[in-house]
Amino acid sequence: MSDSGTTAFVLSSGVLLLITLLVSLRMRSKDPYGLFHLTLNKLPSQDPKLPPATEWLNMGYWKNTQSFPAACQDVGHGTGESLLLLLSEPSLPQLSHLVGVTSLEVHHQRSVERVQKYQKVHNTDTIVDLYHADAICTSSGAFHPLSVFSEETFDSILALDCAYHFKTRRLFLEQAHDKLVPGGTVALADICFSSQALETRWTRSLTSILRLMPRDNMISKEDYVVQLQQIGYIDVVLEDITANVFPSFSRFLKSQGWGWWVLGTVIDWYASAGARFVIISGKKATSTT
Repeated sequence: MSDSGTTAFVLSSGVLLLITLLVSLRMRSKDPYGLFHLTLNKLPSQDPKLPPATEWLNMGYWKNTQSFPAACQDVGHGTGESLLLLLSEPSLPQLSHLVGVTSLEVHHQRSVERVQKYQKVHNTDTIVDLYHADAICTSSGAFHPLSVFSEETFDSILALDCAYHFKTRRLFLEQAHDKLVPGGTVALADICFSSQALETRWTRSLTSILRLMPRDNMISKEDYVVQLQQIGYIDVVLEDITANVFPSFSRFLKSQGWGWWVLGTVIDWYASAGARFVIISGKKATSTT
């Protein structure tokens, strides 16, 4: 599909919201996220009787803002907000093909409805394909955009606030590398750790109890860069933006009521255990020589 223009593949936001259920609600649902994130998107200036104007579901980038929706515009698929951003933002190149994947059925259905409504109103030319599936292709069928049997290729692949959940992240990065066009880019908003923290008992104990991510995904910033290079990515760049994510997101959550205060506290624990929020990207070489 990339011959006719720019194509993008966006994976769903996972977010630390799962911890709310693990720590304070103790729920064991197959669909733990639901739609409760909509309450976070309501602004003080909006009519409380009306639904929020946005449906962001991620931790956000809080530099120069104290607004949750504004902070989240850089990351997240969730119930479709970043898909709408990619379709509507005038400063971005128009996409010929946009693909999204989420493993959560309620998010998939809502994303489909919202994107279809937007395209009907604005009559956009972008082809949008949304999949209800795991981010990693685990079957031999061609229905998954990362399947070896799929003919899809992409200029850009984005994993936004979710790859730390994957089983495993390295497998996803390997599959993504195979599906990128030469010169194509993978970019992730993700969580890793400081190398010193991974050696401490506090970090090992906390991550073992809360189980935010598979153990194989618990790597240092340095090893994360090396991992991409080993797979074959070039021009790998990692930016640590922890200071503009965890503190402000935690403060915002603690202002939203008791349940959210618990989640904000857990985020503080992770930060104290050396968790780092990073933006990392790499390119597929234009030549194998």
